[in-house]
Amino acid sequence: MASFYQAKYCPVCKRNVSADKKDLCTKCGNKTNRTGWFAVFRINGVQKKLSGYKTKRLAEEAYYQYINDNSAKPVKKPSDMTVGELYEQYKHYVSLHNKTASIKSTDNSIRLHVLPMFENTPLKKLTVLEIEKWQEYIIEKGISYEYKSKIYKIFTAMMNYAVKHNYLEVNVVSRVGNFKNTDPKKEMLFWTEQEFITFYKSIDDINWRTFFSFLYFTGCRKGEALALNWNDINFTTNEVSITKSINRQGDINGAYEITTPKNKSSYRNVLMPTKLVSLMQDYFNYCKNYDGFSLDSFVFGINTPFSDRAIRENMIKYENIAGVKHIRVHDLRHSHASLLINKGQNILIVSQRLGHSDITQTLNTYSHLMPNTQKEIIEALNINI
Repeated sequence: MASFYQAKYCPVCKRNVSADKKDLCTKCGNKTNRTGWFAVFRINGVQKKLSGYKTKRLAEEAYYQYINDNSAKPVKKPSDMTVGELYEQYKHYVSLHNKTASIKSTDNSIRLHVLPMFENTPLKKLTVLEIEKWQEYIIEKGISYEYKSKIYKIFTAMMNYAVKHNYLEVNVVSRVGNFKNTDPKKEMLFWTEQEFITFYKSIDDINWRTFFSFLYFTGCRKGEALALNWNDINFTTNEVSITKSINRQGDINGAYEITTPKNKSSYRNVLMPTKLVSLMQDYFNYCKNYDGFSLDSFVFGINTPFSDRAIRENMIKYENIAGVKHIRVHDLRHSHASLLINKGQNILIVSQRLGHSDITQTLNTYSHLMPNTQKEIIEALNINI
């Protein structure tokens, strides 16, 4: 994309110069005169400059004419580009800057929920009214607020890209704003300490006993646990080093990729409690009997990480045997946080252990689990004066 600017001419310096906001030459300080508009861009790897246009519109027209006359990849004027054409360009940008999961999420959101209404709509035709109609269309689908909000954010990001590249002057999607949350508040599911103990005692397989215990006692995300190699377990310090995660490539053939953790704060060392250390040592000795075992083997799966399907099926199996309420695998992470908070642990330390990006995320998620300390506060204020 070209950069368009209006040059200034300094009568003292006798050349086009840069100027401050008062149109004063930044070199000598004299008043400058306005001259023509310029277009600077790269074509076939070479920088090109077009100059001498009275208006920005004429400079833009010249740029698009030059590109389409001299490049093997014609470029549409922003005023002619459709939402579908924008997405083809944006999709390439996303593929260069995001993880596979984010690329897939972006593609699904735009392809399934934006393009059906706007694929052939020129960008210049997108108005506040059209976006409001689109929101009504999404609401009628009856999907959750969380998913609607996700679609909105991805649509907004694409339109921000359009503004950044001068395809649009204003992002009308962000101007309209996100969907309103009208969903009833969902109760967070987690196990109490006793429920986990009951579940644990029902498991007769060392693989699943260790895996589910690991998630409960460390609070790690499932993807973080599945990406672990035995090199990441330090039995001297009793710490687990979290430096990577598993990203599933769908359910086909159990395909996956090793990627970075969710955010920078997710890189962390998690200290294991005594019971878990004992379980992990027994499990380590058990896994060493497998052919091909090495310290580079996956902790949970040896050659291939446990599949999502096997994890779900075995969790349901042992929930049924134990007679405890059904929760998701991810809810073991919530159970871990709940256990620590109810035992009076510092919320900042809990946040760091979970690998949250900041303590606000932890408070927003778990503040309702924190005990009411109003009486303790009042007692602290009752001083003798």
